[in-house]
Amino acid sequence: MAAYAVALVLSFFAPKYILALAFDLGGVTTSEVTVPLVTALGIGLAAAVEGRNVLVDGFGLIAFASVFPVISVMVYAMVVERFPRLRKEPA
Repeated sequence: MAAYAVALVLSFFAPKYILALAFDLGGVTTSEVTVPLVTALGIGLAAAVEGRNVLVDGFGLIAFASVFPVISVMVYAMVVERFPRLRKEPA
């Protein structure tokens, strides 16, 4: 929930032209290959650690995989807006 709150707060500060792309990238990460792979990884890791709930930890990783592309694209756009010298101009 905290990561989604960060994404929501960043949406007020990020450039408006990047918001639709940033939130669309969250859906891209939940594709046909990613969800079973990340779920299996989470279940395997949770099964290896004592005291962890296998189902909760497996699906929690999918939430992280969905929100962090959103956050990273918004932060990248804010950095490029703040420091224009980082932009590469076409030759």
